[in-house]
Amino acid sequence: MIFQIPWKHAAKHGWDINKDACLFRSWAIHTGRYKAGEKEPDPKTWKANFRCAMNSLPDIEEVKDQSRNKGSSAVRVYRMLPPLNKNQRKERKSKSSRDAKSKAKRKLCGDSSPDTFSDGLSSSTLPDDHSSYTPICLERVLLSLAGP
Repeated sequence: MIFQIPWKHAAKHGWDINKDACLFRSWAIHTGRYKAGEKEPDPKTWKANFRCAMNSLPDIEEVKDQSRNKGSSAVRVYRMLPPLNKNQRKERKSKSSRDAKSKAKRKLCGDSSPDTFSDGLSSSTLPDDHSSYTPICLERVLLSLAGP
């Protein structure tokens, strides 16, 4: 399953904390790192924390060649991988197994090119207002990030 997250840079014209950082704020609230009214909003830190959490997940990986880093339609594209079994989770904890983990990850999702799973994604245009995005994938992402 492929999903994309709006990743507009805060220095870009038209950036709005309520429109472009709502996911990152929700994550900060969910993790307890931000409480409205108690702390000053810090979207830069929210975004960095969310990015780090996404990168740490064993069953989600970024599809870098499909992500767009610039402009008002900047997005990060992610792919959900099959869940790891107990042995794979143990292997992941071992520092010496980083290369094996990388190989296993590639093996799990196959060596197919990005074009085979999403032809139209890289040519699509995203609206500036992401409020119409559905939370179906987001719910799974947040649950994965939250852990057991």
